[in-house]
Amino acid sequence: MLVAKEAASPLTVPLSDGTLLRATVFLPETDEEKPVILQITPYGRDEATERGEFFRNHGYVFIAVDSRGTGDSQGEFVPFADDGKDAYDIVEWAAKQSFSDGQVATLGGSYRGFVQWSMQKFSPPSLKSMIAIASVYPGKDFPLRNNIFVNYTMSWLNMVSKAGKGASYGGGPWNELYLEQKNNGLAFSELDKLAGNQTTEYQTWLQHPKYDDYWQGFVPNADNYRAINVPILSVTGHYDGDQHGTLLYYQNHQKWGRPEVFDQHYLIMGPWDHGGTRYPKQVLGQLQLGEHSVLDMKQVYLDWFNWTLKGKGKPRYLKGKISKYIQKAGIWHASKQLAQGRWHTLYLARTKRPELSASPSVLVDADRRHSRYVYDPMRKVSAPSAFDLSGEAPLWHADDEKLVFDSAELSEDLVLSGRIQARLWLSINVPDTDFHASAFEVCPENKPLLLAFAIKRARYRNGLQKPEMVTPGQPFSLNMDDFNYVSRVLSKGCKLRFVVSSSSWYHQKHYNGEGAVAHQTAKDAKVAKVTLWHDNTYTSQLRLPVLETVPESYNGAFPLTPKVEKEQ
Repeated sequence: MLVAKEAASPLTVPLSDGTLLRATVFLPETDEEKPVILQITPYGRDEATERGEFFRNHGYVFIAVDSRGTGDSQGEFVPFADDGKDAYDIVEWAAKQSFSDGQVATLGGSYRGFVQWSMQKFSPPSLKSMIAIASVYPGKDFPLRNNIFVNYTMSWLNMVSKAGKGASYGGGPWNELYLEQKNNGLAFSELDKLAGNQTTEYQTWLQHPKYDDYWQGFVPNADNYRAINVPILSVTGHYDGDQHGTLLYYQNHQKWGRPEVFDQHYLIMGPWDHGGTRYPKQVLGQLQLGEHSVLDMKQVYLDWFNWTLKGKGKPRYLKGKISKYIQKAGIWHASKQLAQGRWHTLYLARTKRPELSASPSVLVDADRRHSRYVYDPMRKVSAPSAFDLSGEAPLWHADDEKLVFDSAELSEDLVLSGRIQARLWLSINVPDTDFHASAFEVCPENKPLLLAFAIKRARYRNGLQKPEMVTPGQPFSLNMDDFNYVSRVLSKGCKLRFVVSSSSWYHQKHYNGEGAVAHQTAKDAKVAKVTLWHDNTYTSQLRLPVLETVPESYNGAFPLTPKVEKEQ
């Protein structure tokens, strides 16, 4: 029995296999039993001190736990492998403690969000509520998206491994390492050797370059979703690197969960990057987000737990299943579904230059049926010097390494809310390469503003589990339907820009060979000559999710940070 009444006290949490985890408990100034809120983290439990004190002061027991093999906990940390079962054990242990009223909730973002979803594979009976923020979906958004690994795969593993404890996973030194790999023609698989840390799961991950049983085993299946019986709050952002995962968990729950339970699954989507899903800011790079975008997230969490654990009133901002922020309009609105409005189609075409047209091309002139670019994997690249949503950092693409399609100036405002889709007809002279597509808003006297992006590897054009090399020279269709969700007013007088290339600083380099991309080197390098078709036979197009008007605002329902309130 815990008798210490300090604000924060150490705890030892036993797992069912005998492993001991270290934790810190924050107890309210009362002997009454209270609901318990858990945060399980591989990043060191001290990160949760402020959050623990907040909930302690509002009548909850808060426990921050070091994941197995991290911080002061025993065992070996194998990313994604043990988190779900360990979380089950921690929840059931917490429910039986003398300070607990038997109700346990979970909270956390990024990897900590994944932990909560992985726990659903085991259905802990004492779990009564959860808040999953910017949740990683293994194999879908990290360490690879559409079977393309991200640069920081190795740097993240280094950070959370024992050898890399306390290390960062970004910044100058890592950029220099990525440059060494990319510009010297080395294999992506050599990053652990270059980093001096070969003790991680890096090579294991690289052995699974497609979405196979290995990745699928870390997350709930259809039966697990049907077994969920707790209210859930999901949170993500327009620029969140784990938006893809957060929405996939939400949609899977909608597809397979019991309707009466999914009815208590809510989603908040703001104009935030990954960190902003927990700590919103009014400015993101050159983007001004508006004062109503800066929610008081601690109050949001408290309102949710007061409703789901203490029976207090339902928060006013849960007016609809989904709360979305519309950039530039500066408003929050409610909807029942992710998909809204209608599709507005623009066609890729070429007159004097590539353009986005309101009508499909009927041109048959040979030089206007297609546009072309080249991708030379041995051309030197540079690292970004700053965070930039304009696509100008880094601007290392040469003019002949990308295609840029601009629309005409908008004759009226256009309200986007949903996922952009692209269907491209392509042919290449190599068996495989990658495709990176980005959509921008371009306004007079302003930098282009990134709306959303998507990536796809040609060999996976027919499915993430079905690699098929391309027949050189033969046109094929590439559907890119998982752009990040965007919600923004595009202003009258601005243009829409669509950019297609075959490389990105932020992802592994493809040398355009047939073998496993992670193991390709300069010896496999081939220059890819890409033809993008846009004629009356091969109609490449961009589909925009459009609302007829800006929806009704309910900004007043959300709690804003005290700083924003003072500025009003």
